[in-house]
Amino acid sequence: MFVSSHAKSWRVNNNIGVQADFTTFHEAVQNASVLAGDTLYFEPSATVYATNSITVTKRLVMLGVGYFLNPTNPSLQGNPGLQETRESSQIGFFRLANGANGSHFSGLSFANLSLTGSASDFNLTFERNLFASTFNFEAGSNSGVILKKNIFYNTNITNNTGATISVSNFTCENNIFYEFWGGVNLSQLTGNNNIFRNNSIYRSAIGMTLVNCYVANNIFGCNGAAVFTNSTVKNNLFQTAQTLPPTATNNLVSQNMETVYGPHNNALSADGNVMIPSASPAKGAGLTVGAVVSPDCGAFGATDPYKLSGIPAIPTIYSLSVPTSIPSGTATMNITLSTRNNN
Repeated sequence: MFVSSHAKSWRVNNNIGVQADFTTFHEAVQNASVLAGDTLYFEPSATVYATNSITVTKRLVMLGVGYFLNPTNPSLQGNPGLQETRESSQIGFFRLANGANGSHFSGLSFANLSLTGSASDFNLTFERNLFASTFNFEAGSNSGVILKKNIFYNTNITNNTGATISVSNFTCENNIFYEFWGGVNLSQLTGNNNIFRNNSIYRSAIGMTLVNCYVANNIFGCNGAAVFTNSTVKNNLFQTAQTLPPTATNNLVSQNMETVYGPHNNALSADGNVMIPSASPAKGAGLTVGAVVSPDCGAFGATDPYKLSGIPAIPTIYSLSVPTSIPSGTATMNITLSTRNNN
């Protein structure tokens, strides 16, 4: 006898009057009908999806709609024309533990997140998300975590310390670390396969700590110095008069970040301000690939650049026109919508 099974998709929406499969993160994750490999779609809402601080031990795909979507919000300027909705998909604090291995997260806004280790490779992927509070390696062995094209908004990546915690096979590429607390402090990196590449640190006040890491093509726009231990450091730009390891090559220190990024513009979104101008010293300053291509440094450089507003790589509706009313007895109505893929 052959038994076939297919991953299922579930809608999560906490807006009043909307019918969906679940209304909270906690309800969706702990429900016995939601199986490993299923997808949870968190629909846009002004209300944070409640987690009850749950620890996730199930492999899931979780998708939201992106962030910085409201171009008329003066306190958090959005990018116009990318999504019809102006709201994001905000998730409260939760943990990931053994069993969540292989999970994927995209298009979400996280309040806080901790990893508590896994008996085998975690193989977690966070791509195109907004982190509004700390991403923390809390305990245990944490191997195979990938962070790509996210923005850490006034927050950082950290680890607890001690003999019982380690981080290995860590990849951090094409991310933005934005303003005062933006940065990375990872003293527990172990092994030889940790990568910190093509990231942009913008107007940060803190220093960085990276050990056992390959560090290349980054823009360190931070007032504090970075400390690199047992690391390869190539083709980075630093705001400070940075002391580098003797083996470091092709780095630029004491850089004026207004020249690197251009002057800060309050009319732009946070991630829009991090795009580099054509005359930036970061243009073409990355490590040469194949003796031919020299990519730009920073999050918008290399072959898989940061995408504004973190919209997942799935089709979206970015413009929608629906009549406010139709005459009584009318059998049809005209609806105009525009769609795009976001690969």
